[in-house]
Amino acid sequence: MAAVPTLERQLRLLRGYGLLTYPFACVPFLFLWFQSHGLDAAGYGEVLSTYYLAMLLAEVPTGMLADRFGQKGMLVLGPGVLAAGFATLLLWPTRSGFLVGEALLGCGHAVLSGPPTVMLYESLRAHGQEARYLTEEARVNARRMLGTGCSFALGGLFAHLGDPHHAAYGLTIAVTCGLELLAAGIALRTIAAPRAPSLRARHVLRHVGGELRKPAVAWLCAYWVVLFALLRFPFHNYQPYLSAAAALEPWFGEPLLVGTLFTVLNLCAAPLSSLLPRLVARHGRLWLFWLMPLVLAGSLLLMAAERLAAAAGQGSVLLAWCGVCMFFVQQVPFGMHQSLLNEFVNHRLGATARTTVLSTLSLLARLAYAGLNLLLFRLQARHGLGPALGLAGLVGAVATCLVMWGRPRGTLRGSGPIG
Repeated sequence: MAAVPTLERQLRLLRGYGLLTYPFACVPFLFLWFQSHGLDAAGYGEVLSTYYLAMLLAEVPTGMLADRFGQKGMLVLGPGVLAAGFATLLLWPTRSGFLVGEALLGCGHAVLSGPPTVMLYESLRAHGQEARYLTEEARVNARRMLGTGCSFALGGLFAHLGDPHHAAYGLTIAVTCGLELLAAGIALRTIAAPRAPSLRARHVLRHVGGELRKPAVAWLCAYWVVLFALLRFPFHNYQPYLSAAAALEPWFGEPLLVGTLFTVLNLCAAPLSSLLPRLVARHGRLWLFWLMPLVLAGSLLLMAAERLAAAAGQGSVLLAWCGVCMFFVQQVPFGMHQSLLNEFVNHRLGATARTTVLSTLSLLARLAYAGLNLLLFRLQARHGLGPALGLAGLVGAVATCLVMWGRPRGTLRGSGPIG
């Protein structure tokens, strides 16, 4: 009978860890921090690409370490590396320092790309309750978004009150570092989950290669690349978009409003994660896999239209608010995608290299997006937000249709292993 309380304690710790995994109080203001130290849109794109490149290079090695040595240590290491990255951005505010800091942030995110979800799944499996995975993953993900959202509001408060000009962006970075260290402390209290038998590195890679040769897994890789790009490009443009729209609506330049806005965005996404099991049960997976990227592409096209109208002298406060409302539309796929894709991988792939496969999917998406990010932000630096957003939306819609029409038959039906 002691097993159930032990599992429930583990689940409570993992939910608490989710709340503090990504407490990014500084994220709504990082673009302004970089800009205040000399970076333009192209430089911002280069810094972001460094983050994705570092994450790309660290993905498979960290996934293999987690598969071989267990998830708990990675849950402690991840927030520690993230704290070091943010501290570098704060203490070394030059182009070189930003590149090093973003590289550390990429490594920290790579550490955490698979272990939390695998630790949850293996903890449930050890107690014969893996059928609860999607429900518990959705709960953890909802708390992760709630914690991130609340940290945004906290960042807005510190940025507003931290100096007379309401621009204490460095203080928000320091707060983020402290919260990351709290997450590492929670991870130390978790119970190490049972591990599947480890393979040597070459055997793990051979196993992963076998999984990736399966048509359904190869299709998932292509889908993930499209969805990831459509999620990340608008997210990195929220602050540049608000800064540009502030010429029409001055409130968009107020840190308290910006922090609150980012908070509300995450609070909108969190319930969608919790509702996911019911949506899947009622409607199935197919329409959700269509909906997520097409909603993102459509919202980007509408944001592009607003920016193009403003550039032509036909902008207005109302249109600027309509563009910002697209941020909220984008929370629909953001709130659903991670739990849905994690469920696909955890239930339908072999256990031995599950974390490595998750990391490999993440690697491929970041490899593609790192190059796209550079191109899009260079286009943005030369021609403005409107053309960059419009191109991303148009190409994203076409790519979605091609990928979804090309999926192997039956891929999104059932929950058994895929061949």
